[in-house]
Amino acid sequence: MKSQPNERILLEDYASVTSLESLVQGYLLNCRCESKSTATIANYQYRLACFLWFCQHSGYPDEPQKITANHIRHFLWYLSSQSNRWGSGSTSARKPASESTVNHYYHILSAFFGWLKREEFIGDNPTARLKPPKMNQKVVQALKPTEVEVLLTRCSSKSFLDIRNRIILMMLIDTGLRVFELANLRLDDIDMNTGSILVRHGKGNKQRVVRIGTKTQKALWKYATLYRRSDSDKLLVNRSGEPLDVTGIKLMVRRLGKRADIQGVHVHRLRHTFAISFLRAGGDVFSLQYLLGHTTLAMTQRYLQSLNADDAVKAHQRFSPIDNLFTK
Repeated sequence: MKSQPNERILLEDYASVTSLESLVQGYLLNCRCESKSTATIANYQYRLACFLWFCQHSGYPDEPQKITANHIRHFLWYLSSQSNRWGSGSTSARKPASESTVNHYYHILSAFFGWLKREEFIGDNPTARLKPPKMNQKVVQALKPTEVEVLLTRCSSKSFLDIRNRIILMMLIDTGLRVFELANLRLDDIDMNTGSILVRHGKGNKQRVVRIGTKTQKALWKYATLYRRSDSDKLLVNRSGEPLDVTGIKLMVRRLGKRADIQGVHVHRLRHTFAISFLRAGGDVFSLQYLLGHTTLAMTQRYLQSLNADDAVKAHQRFSPIDNLFTK
């Protein structure tokens, strides 16, 4: 049996190359030819490696044309079960995969087998017989304005780290950038005079322009000209002048949330906060779609639904039928 797959696994690590595995490599090559991002290809590689491991572990056929819908159903069930274990000799069960993770595996497998069918390696796409795993829609929780103020207050000293961390918070909340987009921002991507920012590292290597407000512009200019000391072209650096990576940004935000005693502070929640604040201030959903870099309007409408739910609850505080009955 193969060892437990991890994020650094390479498909070439498998001792014997099966026809199914060979076609996975061909699919990844096709993704590179289609100019998919490095992060996307790495994600596909890891997820498909997990599927290959499961097929070998379960004694499934090596030939892709013999993989059925039931094989894929079993794999998706295994991901979400309490008893899933990766690798031989593992005695402890892993945490069941979330609904979104299982759904993500389904779409990657659907794309892979769809490619096999288009290339005529198989006659039928087994995922065509499956429905996408159900995902419960969760209400997006944004930070309250008072919570944002507390977070900013927690990094209000004149030390380099506080100045930089304050910039990170202000940039994420003022632009809604994804964390990897912020980590990859370069100094020459930012027009300090207008506050416009060219985002070069969005999904699919696309480009878009976002903007920061005047207060963020002022703070950013102060950081870049008075506190930042580095030869790197990246905007965000550590005390040694080395670029700050995605992991470093995520850890800083979580630690800051704990210091401020605010539950559930993470980089994606700051993105939520930008979206909800933008809509509440009168921004339209189409502009928000562009600013967030969403490919479909359906992705953006989740924030609109969350805003409507929040406003409905606040309205009930004023219009509760029972409260109004007894106040007359």
